[in-house]
Amino acid sequence: MKLVSLVLLIATMAGPDIAQAQDSGSQSAPVKVQITPYVSVGSSASSGVGASVRWSVAPKLGIEVDTALREAEVTGLSSSVNLVYDLPSLGRVTPYLAGGVGLEQYGTLDQQPLGLVAVKKTAFTVNAGGGVRMLIDEKWGFRTDARWSNGLGMQASERWRVYNGVTFGPGGR
Repeated sequence: MKLVSLVLLIATMAGPDIAQAQDSGSQSAPVKVQITPYVSVGSSASSGVGASVRWSVAPKLGIEVDTALREAEVTGLSSSVNLVYDLPSLGRVTPYLAGGVGLEQYGTLDQQPLGLVAVKKTAFTVNAGGGVRMLIDEKWGFRTDARWSNGLGMQASERWRVYNGVTFGPGGR
């Protein structure tokens, strides 16, 4: 819950336009930044809370950083960097595709002299999926995202999750 509170604080402090540096003498173009705190559900150890921050780098392309906290076999963090490609909008709804790489904490059981103990480990992950963003006005909207992720390593798991969140930021798309 601390993560969600922090993201909401950042979202309220973010100004409507964040300027992108350009060549001297030319005007600054706004960089669209969207912040989405969310709640997720999914396969084993995929449910939790998190936030994503997306920066537009081209009209239909964005870079997103996603961080989540899951409560399962161990309390685990996951974080990824993703490319997000917007498909043609249908009115106020913009479907998109996403994929990326990241790190994820997970738990395994280890035999100790006193019994089985959960041990926290970290794995490199890949993910792919997509979702929709629905623009309410120029400042906020809703977002639903579905992702498959696979941890690379002998004991790392394959997961899927669906999240719903509120997006804050200029344009909302």
